[in-house]
Amino acid sequence: MNPWYSRSCDGPPRIRLCALPYAGGTAAVFKDWVAALPSGVELLTAHLPGRGDRFAEPPLATLEDTAEQLCQALPPSDLPTVVLGHSMGALLGYELSVRLTARGRAPSLLIAAACRPPHVAPGDASPVTEDELTTALRDERPWDNALFDEELMQAVLPTLVADIAAGDRYHRPRPPTLDLPLKVYFGASDDGTDWQTTLDWRACTDRDCEVVVMPGGHYFVETDRAAVLARVAADLEAVVA
Repeated sequence: MNPWYSRSCDGPPRIRLCALPYAGGTAAVFKDWVAALPSGVELLTAHLPGRGDRFAEPPLATLEDTAEQLCQALPPSDLPTVVLGHSMGALLGYELSVRLTARGRAPSLLIAAACRPPHVAPGDASPVTEDELTTALRDERPWDNALFDEELMQAVLPTLVADIAAGDRYHRPRPPTLDLPLKVYFGASDDGTDWQTTLDWRACTDRDCEVVVMPGGHYFVETDRAAVLARVAADLEAVVA
């Protein structure tokens, strides 16, 4: 058993999609994706420490450490690989892509969703106290029933705090430039990621960088799943065309 990834695929695999969740997110973020994506997409969903089946494990302190572990654990494959990450997962996806490239396993595409690029410093400080964080998350994720369960919220807060702190510490003033195409998904009503910052992802690749405007706010991967899955499906098909 690989503790870092779960695998699912409908039919003979043609392409691999490695999916990385937002801060505090579990593999459940992508639980129904295979059924909605084209046949032959091998979905590898990341299982990060401190949540889900790995709840008892402490979350890793830095995004770099987490990306290194994800890289080492990614099963070898001859399939073209697409790395997709949302918010914190986008930074993990970039770091994972850097490490895979250094090992001669460069992805065919990186999809970075709802996130600043590595060389742009974090913006305003995140909520400091657990009460402030709880209030902020409930405002941002009204669809997430777990955030309104007091007992469950107390259990997941340490991982949320650790993830947000790791994201706030992460900054690469001179990020390695990837030799692979990049798609940047941006929520049309996301008030946490501005248009100019999204365009700055172009500095992270020597190849094409396309900015894709999606319906919804910061968490469009949850609130506008049909639109996201349709776009991901099109981007995957373009890789194997």
